[in-house]
Amino acid sequence: MKIKFNGEPQEVKSKTLGGIIEELKGLYQRGCIIAVVSEKGERELKNEFAVNTGHGEARIKITREDEGESEALSLFLSGYKRFDNGVVAWKTDDVTAIGPIKTDLSVERAEQSYKKWDVFLGFGGFDPNLTYLMISKREHRAAYGTSADAVIGRLTRGRSIITGLAEGDKIEGIHPIVTKAERIGFVTTDMDTEIEDGQEIFTFAKIKLFKEAPMSSEHFFSLSYRGVIRVDDLSNTYVAAESLKGLSLPTENLAYRSKYHLSARNSGTERGKVFLYKDSRLPNPSHNVFGEIVQGGELIEYAHQGDTILIKTEPKWMMMVGKTQREAEEFFAHEDIEQVREGNTSDDAIVVDQKPELTMEIIDRGTVRTVGVDAEDVYEVELFYDKAPKTVWYFKKLTGLINRPIGHLKVYFTIPGSMVLFEGNAEEAGTLVPENIPKEKVEKGVLGVTNMSRSNRGLMGIRLSESDKYGPTGESFDGANLVLAFSPLTASTMERLGKLKEGDVIYVKEKA
Repeated sequence: MKIKFNGEPQEVKSKTLGGIIEELKGLYQRGCIIAVVSEKGERELKNEFAVNTGHGEARIKITREDEGESEALSLFLSGYKRFDNGVVAWKTDDVTAIGPIKTDLSVERAEQSYKKWDVFLGFGGFDPNLTYLMISKREHRAAYGTSADAVIGRLTRGRSIITGLAEGDKIEGIHPIVTKAERIGFVTTDMDTEIEDGQEIFTFAKIKLFKEAPMSSEHFFSLSYRGVIRVDDLSNTYVAAESLKGLSLPTENLAYRSKYHLSARNSGTERGKVFLYKDSRLPNPSHNVFGEIVQGGELIEYAHQGDTILIKTEPKWMMMVGKTQREAEEFFAHEDIEQVREGNTSDDAIVVDQKPELTMEIIDRGTVRTVGVDAEDVYEVELFYDKAPKTVWYFKKLTGLINRPIGHLKVYFTIPGSMVLFEGNAEEAGTLVPENIPKEKVEKGVLGVTNMSRSNRGLMGIRLSESDKYGPTGESFDGANLVLAFSPLTASTMERLGKLKEGDVIYVKEKA
């Protein structure tokens, strides 16, 4: 049986989805959706055309009269590719002209009426050897050398893109739109799904990230660090992932959001939310465009809310925090990046920081510094996601665990034998409502955060001894949100925590 598997033609013996993946040893992660697509006699309907430019895509809807095709329309439908790699030859307030090409259309010197966004064929100097594809940008009358039936359609999308084109801008291509009705697909996680001859299978989406948006790209790396993204929201034009909604991003790469492009909100209540587009959208100052799906876009075409999609990025995430110095060296050597060890430079030291942090900057510089510490200086913690979700978010954001495998806490004050207090952020804790407050007592080794009901909101602390009166930050129980416990809590851990002093830094990672 002949199929396509992640874009590659294959011949397989297996008939089920699971059997095919096993037979081809295909990249797949259990629980992620797989797209299965059938081709239904794909053909160019030629009723809508895409005009691709360096600034995005515009679309022309073809107009057909009841009595049939005009001479100009027939010429365009048979010769639209002649405008490929053309340029904007000239523009006025009335029209933008693309071309020219040579035709044998008849010359008509009388003025004609044109509506706003009419698309028509016209001449330069009444010469058919200089035939242009013209877009009317406002209602007007003029003589472009052709008759009224030279109007072939209307510009329905990308009007601001066409208006913004300058003389000399390149037209990268003009091609018919193939409607979705010609490609029918679905997504499934059922490995027993039977596959038919000629069907296409997509197990992952390959995403190319743009160097023009380094912070947004890093944001996406953090969101997809497990190699998957979850569909938390969707519409007719996009699917979206919300796990990092609430994180701020700078403004970068405000470009046209073409089909299969990715963007991240840089402002507003949905800042940090990531969008993957099933259809083109206009540029928006609140959206950073940072990447595009170059393979497997069918997965977002047919995805449902709650689905999980396996992804592969280009380039790879250059984050080696949490690895050993030796593991980091091997990774960067493979990527042709020079590594410079700092701090504890031994092979088994744990990397807790790297400079620069951003993947795109590391690639650009070709070198990275990795800071190591003893493995025992990185503490495993168990976060109370179910009981204190808002406080967990605050803790991960403040420590850096929200976007890297290891976070850090800086000691603010210590009370020997009782508590260790860590720096917080009162502004970030302004909406930290009381949750998971202590009941009868607070065990040692538990970390809490002062909630919004107290003046020291945001302060973090660890109990070094049990207390039936005060929380980990010295507040009464109703002012302290318990957020995590050290796991395992050993005598050695308590001894080292008890020796901390103001200005010290400790490192934490989530228990696997």
